[in-house]
Amino acid sequence: MRHFSTYLFPLLALLLSLTGCSHKGPVVPPAHRGVYHWKTTYNPTAWELQWMKDHHVDRLYIKLFDVKPGKEEGFPEWAMVPAASTEFRQALPADMEVVPVVYITVDAIRALNHDYGNYAALIVKRIDDMMADHYEGSVREIQLDCDWTRQTEQAYFLLVSEINRLLHPRHITVSGTLRLHQLHKLDNSHPTDSLPFDRTLLMCYNTGALQNPTTHNSILDPDDVKPYLRQYRPDALPRCDVAFPVYGWGVEFDKEGRFNRLINSQNLPDAQQKQKARGVTIREEWGDMRAIVRTQELLPALDSNRTTILYHLDSLNLSKYSYEDIETIYSR
Repeated sequence: MRHFSTYLFPLLALLLSLTGCSHKGPVVPPAHRGVYHWKTTYNPTAWELQWMKDHHVDRLYIKLFDVKPGKEEGFPEWAMVPAASTEFRQALPADMEVVPVVYITVDAIRALNHDYGNYAALIVKRIDDMMADHYEGSVREIQLDCDWTRQTEQAYFLLVSEINRLLHPRHITVSGTLRLHQLHKLDNSHPTDSLPFDRTLLMCYNTGALQNPTTHNSILDPDDVKPYLRQYRPDALPRCDVAFPVYGWGVEFDKEGRFNRLINSQNLPDAQQKQKARGVTIREEWGDMRAIVRTQELLPALDSNRTTILYHLDSLNLSKYSYEDIETIYSR
């Protein structure tokens, strides 16, 4: 097997959990305020650093790398290799808790052989090496992100269990992301204690059908969230963090209503100016404040020690939200 720096690696983003369908008592503000960094270059602007200080953000969740199948990079099919590793042009803030995040593709899990312990060791080593180079503090949590399904959950959970085995003796928490469709599967026949995470992170974004031209807002629509919460057992995931969207994009469709592409928010004005001449339609979407607040109202009373995380640290998007907007999200 090749050296770790050549091969396989981590899991990410992600994250999450809930507990019910309506509040029973007062809302308890989160104990921690977090924000994701999801770019391949870590070089925050002075505005972004000040934004974190202004809002008393005490946790920075930074994606370190993706994990892909080895065959995509010319390695054996059973290998997993790192991709999209973050380049650091600044040191990570020493006065803030930094949580490294690894994103593992479903294709990488499908290609995984049964050598879970070795892959887990490679993932942990890569995290250790990258954090040692760029962070002066102590890592107390890592987060794994994977859009696992019924077909891939067994292999993924076995890999996570091996990572737990390596990190728990070091008193490092392992958290995992949870998408709404994954929450939907956690019913009475699928006990939640089978989730191999110390904490979960409920991802309250990308909730709708992106490529459907009739979708109102695929980033977050409370009406898309409701059906999943109806299936949810109130006592299922007591150790839960939650993430909300503070970003936007354009969804472009051709004149027949077929999905064309996603447009970065910074390129939206130019694309919208040209859309009529090109015969396309662009649906502009944002993490709408009313939708975020309504979703918070739908969620049950969460862990009082939870972190509320915003996705993600980008001044072009964050500047669309007022100071009061951000405080409203963090304060619930």
